[in-house]
Amino acid sequence: MQKKKPICITMGEPSGISAEIIIKVWDMRKKLKIFPFFIFDDPERLEKMSNFLGIKVPIKIIQNESESLDIFDEYLPVKPLSSKIEFQLGNPNFKNSKYVLESISSAVQSALQNRVKGVITSPVCKKMLIKYGFRYAGQTEYISEIVSRKKKKKFNEVMILSTTKPVDGSSNLRVGLVTTHIPIKNVSKNVTQNLLANKTISFEKTLRKIWKIRSPKIGICSFNPHAGESGLVGREEMDIIIPTIEKLKKKIDLSGPLSPDSCFSKFARTKFDGYMCIYHDQALIPVKTLDFLHSVNVTGGLPIIRLSPDHGPAFDIAKLKKANPGSMIASINLLKNI
Repeated sequence: MQKKKPICITMGEPSGISAEIIIKVWDMRKKLKIFPFFIFDDPERLEKMSNFLGIKVPIKIIQNESESLDIFDEYLPVKPLSSKIEFQLGNPNFKNSKYVLESISSAVQSALQNRVKGVITSPVCKKMLIKYGFRYAGQTEYISEIVSRKKKKKFNEVMILSTTKPVDGSSNLRVGLVTTHIPIKNVSKNVTQNLLANKTISFEKTLRKIWKIRSPKIGICSFNPHAGESGLVGREEMDIIIPTIEKLKKKIDLSGPLSPDSCFSKFARTKFDGYMCIYHDQALIPVKTLDFLHSVNVTGGLPIIRLSPDHGPAFDIAKLKKANPGSMIASINLLKNI
């Protein structure tokens, strides 16, 4: 029988809502039967946040990840970072990026050493990270780079979003992204048959691994309106998407190209286990429309499991004490069942 392991959660942007959400989730641990987790964070920062929120949270420093399993009911377990953090809610400081990245890299290291069930990354502020010198499109690409370097092997990571409580009551929408955080004007020249194929293969494997779907049915979304209308409205479908589907369909159950103006509907979703979307907003608009408070971000294609809430640091409400922990709870519950 496999030994039980805790979930690891990263600190996120210290001037945002991450600590508030984590404290609220821990406070509901018994009512919601929350799976044990610990945080890579500054204990004093968490104590200040606990006092600010008026939620009594006894914090305990741990040395080993497994300690969190024994104390989680009574304490919020924390593996401390290398220094104390100065922060102001709603007013981020790029100098704290050092600790944000330390928290992420430490969590990934724990996962690579098989000491945790998986990693949940809290929201960060990319603007502050870039100001500090961060050169990645996002946490997904940064984590993939760490894993590839440690394993000495290149992995084809894929960003996946999933609803957990869609408002229309239909099946969950799961979307994989071919491209992530790039300008829309650059999407067409970045999408190749090879990239689409690699992302689709990683997506299909993740649907099997995370969601336990034996033979996933995947729809490939079109790039142009009306799926390109046989080349009348753009050539991406004819030159990239259709040839890729032809190459892969002997191994993967694929359909497409599908027109995104209708394929995410309540009735269309029942035909597919997931969709490959060509660009960021094509994927995230339907997910957030259907399930703004409970959707989850999953990184597929890596030898570790990484999830994150599907929202940002929310500086505008960081001082208001009203952050909703629904997406973090959904992330923990999905990871618990893997």
